[in-house]
This record gives sequence, C-alpha cells and structure tokens, in this order.
Amino acid sequence: MSTPTTVLGEVRPEHDSPSGSILVTLHYQRSFPLPIGTVWAAVTEPDVLARWYGRWTGDPSSGRVRLTMTDEHDSATTDVTIVECTGPRSLVVDQDGWRLELQLRQVGRVTTLGFLHRHVPRSEVAEIGPGWQYYLDRLGALLVGQREPHWADYPELGESYR
Repeated sequence: MSTPTTVLGEVRPEHDSPSGSILVTLHYQRSFPLPIGTVWAAVTEPDVLARWYGRWTGDPSSGRVRLTMTDEHDSATTDVTIVECTGPRSLVVDQDGWRLELQLRQVGRVTTLGFLHRHVPRSEVAEIGPGWQYYLDRLGALLVGQREPHWADYPELGESYR
C-alpha cells in the first residue's frame, strides 16, 4: 500500500447548526480540463456514474432513485432523494440521511466541481473524509483516463481529518 497523492477535503464548521454543535461539512474541490456537460454526465448518467461510484435505478423525475455502489469498497444499495437538480450546474441529494451537494462551474476550458457532504458528526470525519477522496479520485481517473485508485490506499488518510 502507498499513500495516494490526492487533494484533501476541508472540514468546515456548520453555520446553520446550533452553537456548540458537533456537526461539520466536508468540502472538496476538483478541476478538470473538460466541458461542464462531460463532468455533469459523469455525475448524473447511470452508466457513467456506475464506473466510479454507483448505479442508480428508477425514475429521477419522481424525485427518488435507488443507488447501488459498484466498487471494491462498498456494494450497498441505498435510497436517494433528489432535493434539487439544475443541470448542468447543481445537484443536491439526500442519500440515506446524508446531504450531498454538488456544484459545477466552467471557466474557459476548465470545469470545477465543488462537493459538500453536510451535517457530518465530527467523530465520523476521519472515516468519511478518505472515502470521498477515494470516490472523487475515481471520478478524476475516469474523466482524464488515468489508472483507477484502490480503496486500500485511503483509510490511512483519516488522520488528516482530525
């Protein structure tokens, strides 16, 4: 195993939680030399999403889909509620109680993806943080044609989130 070269997420305090709350937001940012439509397709189209995160089934126009994880790290199936979808710029979902927000912005030939996992208990960031790094690195590898990372290299990054 080796520690992957990756961009760490930031742990930010929750501004809409009660004072003294133990909840935080995990924030990640990635940039890709690709049009916004290509990145949007990678995070919303079931066949492409399945290659780095999971495959959804169902009718997204109903506001709900089922997501089955498709990698070496996880194979669980969860319910996903689509809270907001304004393609190709914004997607907010509730995945089994996890509020996940995705924002895309294109400047010139570069699309920047901002990803937030809100309302994370502070005690869980060392476990959850490396997981999102792993999935976002898988997305990046898919989009730019690099070798896919392996989950076994990520858990040791948990200390970076404490």
